[in-house]
Amino acid sequence: ILNNDTVHETDWITHLIKLIVSNNNIASVQPKIKNYKKRDYFDYSGGSGGFMDKYCSPFARGRVFNTMEKDEGQYDDPCQIFWASGTAFLTRRDIFQKLKGFDETLFAHMEEIDYHWKCQMLGYDVWVEPQSVIFHHGAHTLPTSSSFKTYLNYRNSLILLLTNYPIIISAKYFFPRIFMEFLSLIKEILFLRWNHALAILKAWL
Repeated sequence: ILNNDTVHETDWITHLIKLIVSNNNIASVQPKIKNYKKRDYFDYSGGSGGFMDKYCSPFARGRVFNTMEKDEGQYDDPCQIFWASGTAFLTRRDIFQKLKGFDETLFAHMEEIDYHWKCQMLGYDVWVEPQSVIFHHGAHTLPTSSSFKTYLNYRNSLILLLTNYPIIISAKYFFPRIFMEFLSLIKEILFLRWNHALAILKAWL
């Protein structure tokens, strides 16, 4: 899986193949993803491997909220992760076909998180191989200022919380999650970002 706004070091795919064939339990592996314009920095879309908190908010090695870290070798260790970035990852075709690919309901955000969560439900692991390096332009599908992007992020994260957890766990985390999103809604209103506030309400509906 590879976005069309990426460029790659010459041996990038060799490293991914070497890791995935070394362990039959690895479903997917992603490269280190750096920013195309600021090549000493990680890219927002995946960094050096993705994780997720219990409320289904994703984060990645190499970024703190919206701030990108400079790559100084701090995440050069191959390791198990929760999700591989849809910007670029290698996955086993038989697993991809078994899961019927990406859930198209999610459209353009978090479909790779959903896919890799389901891989782990089947008992497989997801890894990052930082020896493999690509550079990503970023935000070409939807700019960060897009209210539609806000809508998809809130909606799709809720879909993951409500569909991939057991029902009891979904119920446990749902109301604290909605409370935190209510605070985000108030923030958008205070900053007069009406389209983004409406996007959050639409995502809830």
